[in-house]
Amino acid sequence: MNPYLPTSQFSAGALTQLLHTATFFGLSKRRPAGLTAIHVLLLVAFLEVAINRVAVPMLRPDDSAPPWWHTYLDYAGLFLFYFTGTLATLLLGSRCWRAIRTRGSRRTFLATALVAMTTILAATPLVIDTPPELSLMLEVGFAASVIALLIATLDHRGDLGIQVGLPILAIPLLLHSVDVIGAKFVWPDTMFDGPGIALTHAGVIALCLAALATPYCFAPRPFARALTRPGPVVFAMAIAGAGAVLAHSWYPALARGATLATGVELTPGQPDPRLAMYLLAVATLGWTLASCAGAGSSARRALGTGLALIVLGGYGFKWPHHYLLPLLGLVLVAGAVRRVRDQELAAMPIVSETPPIADAAWSSYLTLVTQGLRRALGEVHSLTTRGEGGLAASVIVGEANGITVRMRIERIEGAVLALDVVLGREIDEVRGATLTVWAIPPRALGVNPAGPPAAPIFRTGDPPFDERFKIRGSALAFHKLFDEGRRARAVATIDGWISYWDNESVRYRVYPGRGAPLDHPMPLSDLALGRPSATAERLVAVVELLVELAARGVRPAPIVEATPEPTELA
Repeated sequence: MNPYLPTSQFSAGALTQLLHTATFFGLSKRRPAGLTAIHVLLLVAFLEVAINRVAVPMLRPDDSAPPWWHTYLDYAGLFLFYFTGTLATLLLGSRCWRAIRTRGSRRTFLATALVAMTTILAATPLVIDTPPELSLMLEVGFAASVIALLIATLDHRGDLGIQVGLPILAIPLLLHSVDVIGAKFVWPDTMFDGPGIALTHAGVIALCLAALATPYCFAPRPFARALTRPGPVVFAMAIAGAGAVLAHSWYPALARGATLATGVELTPGQPDPRLAMYLLAVATLGWTLASCAGAGSSARRALGTGLALIVLGGYGFKWPHHYLLPLLGLVLVAGAVRRVRDQELAAMPIVSETPPIADAAWSSYLTLVTQGLRRALGEVHSLTTRGEGGLAASVIVGEANGITVRMRIERIEGAVLALDVVLGREIDEVRGATLTVWAIPPRALGVNPAGPPAAPIFRTGDPPFDERFKIRGSALAFHKLFDEGRRARAVATIDGWISYWDNESVRYRVYPGRGAPLDHPMPLSDLALGRPSATAERLVAVVELLVELAARGVRPAPIVEATPEPTELA
């Protein structure tokens, strides 16, 4: 039995049942905790490679009818073949739909549209017998999708390693497409020597180089910490050792299995002269996959899943999942480019990056702040409390336009940790905000932990503001709070993040020295050195801007009039 039967020989009832099964795994909410459709696809794709591509062809007898167990193994491989393609199609379609609904940039929309069209072309053989013209359309669409995904990830805010590694991953995929398109229009595909053979060899070398580059581009950060983890090292050494033993004792079987599994042809008669490089590339890639699988960042784990899907897709490009798996893998890797850096930096322990300030200097500074805030808040009260472990909190409370303003500055051993300002109700940060504006920190300053969640991300059309901030949430709420003048003042004065809950609250938080300049909005260096030039004007200017924002979007607390007590008649 041929494991790659066309759809016309696969019963409609079985295909319908397969679609129901794939839909269950892809869309059902009743699944074990932590198990997602991507994990199911990863497992099914691995089994498809092991059973359908490798075990069935290698175990089929050459001179006799196959035994009964081989027939059942063949059916299992055929089921896995269709299941892999169907589930990959559903996942790609779901991701494209979500990406279109989020209304991202034009580059992202174009990449999503191309990926969606390529997915339809690649999935067509799962349903009908396709004409030969579809192969060329699929190759063009696949190459265009890969290039569009590369362009969509170009962003100075994204992870530099992934932005460098994605083109390296894309080169062998694009070389295959160039080979197919060139054989159609430039040179005949029946040539035994020529550009087609050269491109095939170049593609295999590019695959090895891409595998060797994966640790430097895709491994978890900090890289030095990832290198010291024993698990990935042991996994890579096991792969290298097993490959060396198989190459020494059973090289013909190893060569045939590698060709069936990956599409990379090895010389069958004697060991391939590049075998040592191939084994090193596989072991290096195994280390990267194991490191990503054990990473603490969900974006880094998704990136590792994407790499694994690209590997499982192989380099054969004969059947639908040979295109669908690498395409989904590239989508996952591209989707991690903007999230992985923020997650890994946010996971690092937050310590004080500011110098200690003497109590006398700090008390004098608080007096200046209190006097300056009277311009905007009227009557102002301040209080400093001390806790265990050298922790102290300075609280300043006032009112503007019927809205309560509370400022809290936390210090440990005299060093400032964070500034927190709440205007209106104090709302739990876990609750989604109507709008969140987060200042993009320079790379040298680390990360200022992100504010409350809000969606979707959007751009304002004001280049200086968009360069300085990430904006998530309601565009209507943003334009309600920020006019042109306030946007310019925010660019000049705001670090950290501002969140807004419609009619309820405005909250501002910044960690000086951690994702924000050390001396903004408080002159911490001058205070630590005891310089008399330290002023409160920067902090007062920030609070005045926040008061103006709250006046435009926060409803004042209702005034409760005291009810006179009834008096007894004499």
